[in-house]
Amino acid sequence: METDLDDAVNDILSQLKGTAAIVKKQPEEETLTKDQLEEFIIKNSGKLVTKSLNIVDDVKDYVSSAPDAKDVAALAELINATSSAIETLNKVYISDERNKTQVKVKQMDVDSRERINITDNQTKILLSREDIMKALINDDAIDI
Repeated sequence: METDLDDAVNDILSQLKGTAAIVKKQPEEETLTKDQLEEFIIKNSGKLVTKSLNIVDDVKDYVSSAPDAKDVAALAELINATSSAIETLNKVYISDERNKTQVKVKQMDVDSRERINITDNQTKILLSREDIMKALINDDAIDI
């Protein structure tokens, strides 16, 4: 009986030693500047969504094999969190595309106004007051 107890203790100790090697050293905290913030958010949100989708698949397989109310609720919460993360990324993308479109539209508006001003200036008659007075007094027509 004592050898069984020693074997069990040795087995537990070997398992604990194996899990100690799995624990990773925590990375140091990174300070972010405003320039790096957007890249950080997009990069890590993408990782989060990808990992969440993989976990949803794993948990779905687990829940479908042995459904339990707690597991089903956990799966629902996980799906909800994942869809919220995807929706947030979608909003960021749509906002970025909207900003690009607004810049293009504004530039097109500025260009069209410049063209209108150029054509307006070309169609105006450029006569001075003296030229008009001479034309009225002398019956000489001015070529326009």
